[in-house]
Amino acid sequence: MNSTQDNFSNYLYNQRWCNFKSEISNNQVENISFDYVSFDNDQKLLAIGKAELKDYPPRYFMMPLVKTDNSKLETTININSETYTDAVQQEDFWRSFMLHLEENNNTIDIPGGWKLEYVQGKKAGIIKDNIRKNSTPLNVEQSNSTIIVGDNQLAFKLERILSFTKEINPELEMNEKLMAEESSVMPKTYGYLTITNKDGLKSSSGIIQEFVINQGDMWNFSLSYLNEKLRFGYLRQTELTPQNCPIFMQLATTLGTKTEEMSTCLSKSDGNPAFEPIPVDEKFIHNYQKQLTVLLHQSHRNIVENIDNLPTESKLKAQKLLYNWDELTQNFINKQINKINSSDDKGHICRVHGDFHLGQVMVTPDNDLKFIDFAGEPGLPIDQRREKHIYLRDYAGMYRSINGYLGAVAAENFAAQAQTFEEAKSRKQYAQKALKPLINEAAQQFLGKYSLDNPWLSLEILRKNLYEVNYEVCNRPQMAYVPINGLSSLLSKAEPQNQNTKSYGR
Repeated sequence: MNSTQDNFSNYLYNQRWCNFKSEISNNQVENISFDYVSFDNDQKLLAIGKAELKDYPPRYFMMPLVKTDNSKLETTININSETYTDAVQQEDFWRSFMLHLEENNNTIDIPGGWKLEYVQGKKAGIIKDNIRKNSTPLNVEQSNSTIIVGDNQLAFKLERILSFTKEINPELEMNEKLMAEESSVMPKTYGYLTITNKDGLKSSSGIIQEFVINQGDMWNFSLSYLNEKLRFGYLRQTELTPQNCPIFMQLATTLGTKTEEMSTCLSKSDGNPAFEPIPVDEKFIHNYQKQLTVLLHQSHRNIVENIDNLPTESKLKAQKLLYNWDELTQNFINKQINKINSSDDKGHICRVHGDFHLGQVMVTPDNDLKFIDFAGEPGLPIDQRREKHIYLRDYAGMYRSINGYLGAVAAENFAAQAQTFEEAKSRKQYAQKALKPLINEAAQQFLGKYSLDNPWLSLEILRKNLYEVNYEVCNRPQMAYVPINGLSSLLSKAEPQNQNTKSYGR
């Protein structure tokens, strides 16, 4: 690899959004090339990059760059004999970028057959009002960067990693649906950017939304809140209850209300085939059982192969599960399926958030909630993220986030503040006991009218739990106790078969 390619690789490796760092480290990058167009009086570039990899499909990415003569910067890239760095960090990035779009009728042609287009959404006047404002970087996620525009008016999420498909990006589609239904669950969307390649395939490249002033996401907010309650409760060894944790319970109630609103919107027929709910039929149930069977085999294999890596207590529980695995899982699944088959309304499938957990919920200053990141499960291809699923899938994901992980991580964090091993053990034992009634009540409060009596909810929780088992036993054995405990509890609560006819639709 020559010095130019080395420079490209080093720059990309130091970008947090780069999702092929391991390939760079393992010398699997064969070539990196760029197509680009200049703007802002040739001071900036909008570059589309392509990384060709050994044995893997190429990766495409977008980089706004700005010229620099600051030799002290750690991350610079040399293109066409000029030195550049990340333009998103500049306060004039939004202004210069959006004015360039405006000057070109919201379309920018980039050499190599690329076309960047800005599409205005409803109530887009706020963008025009803020087009000359400064911007401030907020954060960099795995595949995107977010900047705040003006006086906390807009949030511009710029996609760095590009994924081309014939289908529309699910996040844009979901936002349009929820906006059309005038839903309050998400920040308002004012516009979005797409890039089209020479083959006519499209990739989302940005979305402009209302900026919601917030106290952080509900995951971190809850952990901080519970830690304070544990700190005071530890002195008297008191349990945490709904009565002494009113803000947390209020959030759980609001979360349930907002989730119901989202689910209702996504289950509503509007003439758009992409969002038309479909009644569950025998074929769907058959395929659903087959998919669960495959997942059960994967989980069984992963536990067996990694059981010696588990801490002693988790290992013992895992062994107990394995001993009765087929009987426990099949009895549980058969009972739920029998309930569904004997019901009048077997439920429906519809579009879902797809990656719904406490980290996707922003807490506003007045303790209202807004949901974010409707792009679907990150690991799936775009077309699969648009598939319809059982309407309770998002409920199951959030239930596990609360009832499975929140209490466990809160107890781990509280124990980690100890000065000695003995104190850490005491703190963890106290926290686990003190949190249990509160977490259980919060989870029930979130579910609202639903409960584990609902067979679809139970099956979706089982599915989510199995995915967690697969991940934890293979990657974080010290945390495997969370899904193993959840699976043991769920399977042990399999109820006797209910022969009464009942509806499991909405």
